[in-house]
Amino acid sequence: MTYQKPQLGADKKSVDARPSGGSSLPTLAAVMQSIGTEIASLVETPSGDQHHVSGSVIYDSSGPAVRFPGAVALAVGMPLSGSNLIEQFESLTECGYVAVVYKSHGAPDREFRDAARRNGIALFRASDSVPWDQLAEFFHAAITPQGQSHQSLVDIRPGDLFELANTVASLIGGAIAIADPDQTVLAYSTLPEQPIDETRRTSILQLHVPHSPQNDQDYRRVHAAHDVVTVAPNKNSLTRSAVAIRAGSIVLGSLWLIDVEAPQSDDTDRVLLEAANIAALHLLHRRNNHDGGRTRQIELVKPLLFEPDRAELAAVQLGISADSVRVVAVAASGTAENAPESLQSSLLLFDTVRAACAVWLPTAVCGISDNIIYIVLPNSETSSQSFQREAVLRIAHHARRLISRPVLAGFGSITPIVSTAKSRLDSESVLAMLLRDMEEGRVRDDSDEIVADQEALGPRLQLRQLVTALQATNHLPGDFATRIAEHDARRKTSFELTVRTYLDCNSNAIETAAKLGLHGNTVRYRLSRIEPLFGVRLEDPETRLLVWLQLSARQL
Repeated sequence: MTYQKPQLGADKKSVDARPSGGSSLPTLAAVMQSIGTEIASLVETPSGDQHHVSGSVIYDSSGPAVRFPGAVALAVGMPLSGSNLIEQFESLTECGYVAVVYKSHGAPDREFRDAARRNGIALFRASDSVPWDQLAEFFHAAITPQGQSHQSLVDIRPGDLFELANTVASLIGGAIAIADPDQTVLAYSTLPEQPIDETRRTSILQLHVPHSPQNDQDYRRVHAAHDVVTVAPNKNSLTRSAVAIRAGSIVLGSLWLIDVEAPQSDDTDRVLLEAANIAALHLLHRRNNHDGGRTRQIELVKPLLFEPDRAELAAVQLGISADSVRVVAVAASGTAENAPESLQSSLLLFDTVRAACAVWLPTAVCGISDNIIYIVLPNSETSSQSFQREAVLRIAHHARRLISRPVLAGFGSITPIVSTAKSRLDSESVLAMLLRDMEEGRVRDDSDEIVADQEALGPRLQLRQLVTALQATNHLPGDFATRIAEHDARRKTSFELTVRTYLDCNSNAIETAAKLGLHGNTVRYRLSRIEPLFGVRLEDPETRLLVWLQLSARQL
């Protein structure tokens, strides 16, 4: 299903906009219904809203219009008033245009609308916040010729990909999945008794199609094709039919069908192609709303986490009805090379966590600050802490697979809404301990220990908090640690590392040597020099504790 879409500057050519394959063109009303009022509103229909629309074109008001019968003109920068306004609309009418898309930016548009009515041209007033390039994609996708099944697909609420998947599955039979270009599963059909194989099962559980040479090759082949592609089965997969989801030349994703009962047919291909056209609109809605929705949620969660005086109001705005909450702090281990890369990585992790929470923790809200992702969990009498932990663990493992970095999560305490900041601080303390444990090799990135709370970390966390408090009041680091550090700096020795590792290994010289990659005798010799050089008796339990606190303070 293709039609020509002239570009800016192609004003000397007439466009043949007849749809191929006998497909029907949508009406102005159908285009409006597909696009949605948050993108544009049909504000003038002097000749009714049942005119068929054949295409869309960017209109350069400084030059002659391209002849394009039945098209919609995207009037970028066209003045809302002026002496030649009537002349411009007359030119558009002569060239066959049925509608114009414009932006008012809050300015009066009465003269513009009067000129359109006089020439029988409909008007779409676009939202000022939607860029013109995105508007072009929306109208291109909405005007793509459709078949009979379009009527049942177009009524789906914009952005509801799960309903779209179920509707397509009911029209064709079989099981449907919708994925983005990175193979993240955005939606899947949930009708009963659908065919399923190991690839679909794994993809749904992980919300991502497993990367493998064969899977990646299949996706590249689908993205490159303009028709329905058949993907042959392998040991983990059934036969699939797939089609790329496009807006113009941009690949937005792909739509996949498993149907073990019916072979591929022309009717199946037609519905898949029509569904891909409709899916393009849904994905454009999703992309258009994504950045704004993400920013709004981040800004609402911040006062809940950081401003106790505004916490209750923020909770109401976020739709949190529970009396108490629990905060989870999430971060990826390791650092990015530069600030822009770090921000991009954090936003990717935020989007990944937020999307996963929508599936596994639907009542949670997510925020981000200083490269830490926060999950705010409403708590009620029916809340299960074990369920929440398992869900967060699943999210952490899922995020690790997608961003290829270890992801850790620390639970805070359960607190009233007004004390959410305390739960946040608790979660940050746990997360900081986990990140340090990851750096020192205490925690494996594929283990369940990547998610913890204060109880799980026990005395180590409390001692760490004590070190932080004493450091804040200038009681730490202290003389012992200072002397050792100054000696190391002056003589290029490693006594500080040796003593700290020795204390972390419960005063076991053999374990210390193994951890440092040294011979046991080397460690014993260094330890024998501690008291003569620094006056530190490591045989004394109280001295060991004090030295551990002082050395720990130097690491914070």
